[in-house]
Amino acid sequence: MAKIYLSAAAHATDNPTKCLSTCGENIHCNEYMDILEARLKALGFAVKRGDKSKTGSIAMQTRVKEANKWGADVYYVAHTNAGGGRYSMTLCWNNAESKKLANVIHKYRRCVTSHKVRARSDLYEIKATAMPCLYDELFFHDSAEDCAWFHNGGMQALAEETAQALCEICGVAYASNEAVTATKPHAGDAVRLDKGKLYVSSTSSVAVTRSGTYYLYDGKAINGRYRVTNAKERVGKTPLSLNVSGWVAL
Repeated sequence: MAKIYLSAAAHATDNPTKCLSTCGENIHCNEYMDILEARLKALGFAVKRGDKSKTGSIAMQTRVKEANKWGADVYYVAHTNAGGGRYSMTLCWNNAESKKLANVIHKYRRCVTSHKVRARSDLYEIKATAMPCLYDELFFHDSAEDCAWFHNGGMQALAEETAQALCEICGVAYASNEAVTATKPHAGDAVRLDKGKLYVSSTSSVAVTRSGTYYLYDGKAINGRYRVTNAKERVGKTPLSLNVSGWVAL
């Protein structure tokens, strides 16, 4: 049975984010890891996960020691980034084997616009683990738009892609998660409003009350809201000003 050790962000002082709700890097990385842990177990992996109650250097040292003693096949880390970027990134040790494994994640990382693979030798979990460490910086949490995406289906999509990658890395048969595919909003999906709010933008509190059937314009969440149009033939058509009727919160 393939063994995966999971280590979510555990900063001694949690990093603030641009998420709309009370959140932090530690908080939403653990939410992401909850999803990934469940999927890996369903796929047949043996999974151990770092103690959520420990933070800082104690957390990292404890987790690495535990993973090394257990003999994990892969040590997987999940963080989110800051600094103004708009991409996803997988970090790894600077050798051919680790880069090859990190590029498997790159192969499956399709729910983001841009993904990079970079070698690092200064991060404790990467240099102290006896097994390959794959260290994800999932997205930039100082982007309000990307935070909204992550909390509206993005973390599920990322977790599913990671599960696919780990299956290939460990030689485990992958079975798709139909629930994720079925519930993810798509362009053209019907939205029924019954005296519901139709907002003028993704951030404005100004809205009109409407009843009727609308259609998701592009299926993309921005600040937790989706563009809609009042006619299916207008889905995805430009210009937006003539084809988008407003915004809804699902």
